[in-house]
Amino acid sequence: MGLKGFLEQIFTKKIDGKNSQEWFNLGAMERDPAKKVEYFGNVVKLKPNFVGALNLLGNAHVELGEYEKALECYDEVLSIRPSYREARNNKENLEKKMKETGAEAGEGE
Repeated sequence: MGLKGFLEQIFTKKIDGKNSQEWFNLGAMERDPAKKVEYFGNVVKLKPNFVGALNLLGNAHVELGEYEKALECYDEVLSIRPSYREARNNKENLEKKMKETGAEAGEGE
């Protein structure tokens, strides 16, 4: 497969007829955290290193009380891009919240 075929494969990958940008847009407009998890999860399936989508996926898990899953998302973002300030802040805020409330990482799942 040449470069053109490789690029076409990257940009035409879809889940249920939608590409990563379409799933991202749906997630950004969605209010239901469970649907956000689905939509941003699809973005990450299509583009595993999309740190913005991973960070927002983590935020949606927090909304659902799925703290361990949220921490995994934030850690993944920071492993890809250690300087991603928003993910670092989100992780620190979640860890602080968990400490203050005595919540365990697995609660809410």
